[in-house]
Amino acid sequence: MPSKLVSHESVAAAMRQLGSESLAAPSGMESSSLSDAELRAHLSAALTVLEAEGESPGIMVTVEHQLASLLQTHLVEHPHDVELIERPAPNDALEVKFDKGDVLGWARSLLEWWRKIKPEPWIEPPDEPEPVGDGTRAKIAVIGDWGTGLYGAPVIAKTIAAAPGGFDLLLHLGDVYYSGTPKEVERNFKAFWPKDAGRLNRAINSNHEMYSGGEGLYKVTMPWFGQRATTWAAQTDHWLLIGLDSAYEDHDLAHDQAAWVEGLVARRDGRRVLLFSHHQPFSLLDKQGPKLVAKLGRLLDAGAIFGWYWGHEHRCVIHEPHPVWKLRGRCIGHGGFPAYRDKLGAFPQEGGAFRRLPARNLVPGGLVLDMPNPSIASDPDRYGANGYATLELDGAAVRERVHAPDGKVLLDWELT
Repeated sequence: MPSKLVSHESVAAAMRQLGSESLAAPSGMESSSLSDAELRAHLSAALTVLEAEGESPGIMVTVEHQLASLLQTHLVEHPHDVELIERPAPNDALEVKFDKGDVLGWARSLLEWWRKIKPEPWIEPPDEPEPVGDGTRAKIAVIGDWGTGLYGAPVIAKTIAAAPGGFDLLLHLGDVYYSGTPKEVERNFKAFWPKDAGRLNRAINSNHEMYSGGEGLYKVTMPWFGQRATTWAAQTDHWLLIGLDSAYEDHDLAHDQAAWVEGLVARRDGRRVLLFSHHQPFSLLDKQGPKLVAKLGRLLDAGAIFGWYWGHEHRCVIHEPHPVWKLRGRCIGHGGFPAYRDKLGAFPQEGGAFRRLPARNLVPGGLVLDMPNPSIASDPDRYGANGYATLELDGAAVRERVHAPDGKVLLDWELT
């Protein structure tokens, strides 16, 4: 079945109807706790956020807004409320838009669903790390913001599935679009994820999964992966790997995660530490993560964290070591989403595929992947390239590579 994208024509149509018609429940419909005014206000806010993303015919658009994401999910998952637009789109995707007059028929139930969403119950972190690799060596693939089923995502999946020897750990840094419902996880994640290529598969919680309460992650992904909690830990003889949940509370560490991490690090027995999360602790091109940094401040100030990998930003950014914490920060959030390409022409090129940005606002500088996206034939230069990263742990050494979707190596070096 072709993937479906939400058309901006839908947004324009809904805005027109919001401005001219009543959204009160029709005669005979069960009464609702939502007033007409409240319903109109919430829908207007969600549609305004979507409208602000601009016109992108045939291209997936998503926003950091729960109700707007749920609105997109509803349009894709309820075909009786939409019609298909048969126009060319990447990967044979079809667009959907509102049928004339249909806002009155289902907007209220959408808002009621939104108000009833509760997060899945918190599961305590594991007591001890599980082994990964053969003790000395481990091969890891890191993919972020991959759950579209479109663009570079299927290509990455095929490349990883064909990699000789597979991977000891296959890791998703989060985001299944639009709001991580079980249906979306089945269609956009599970249908493509190369699970057999990883001896251990792990997923990170994210804001888009939590927009629907984490149901798809908890009830589909985690059982499929054999993953008990949204947090996890694994280790070799020389490395400790810790997966954080920065989305159960948005861009924060819920419950006692900080104490759990401190306990694991205290017992690391000389191992170097790598953290993995969906949200960023810092950024050159996006928001900062002061809550994450505050919760783990003692470890950062002590220089106890060797590296931190995250997604959320739909970019690939390889930061220079932090001047105080010595931390190596990595944004690997370009797995499958068609993000607008940053305007970086004023910065020097490095290695052909990257631009070097200087430090700013106490954030270390680094390399930003700056390539067109060949998956979007209609306008490849407007959108940033997709890709993924691999890590090869060998004793206390680590080799890091950044790959194009087809596996081509764009960056290859040993971290010291």
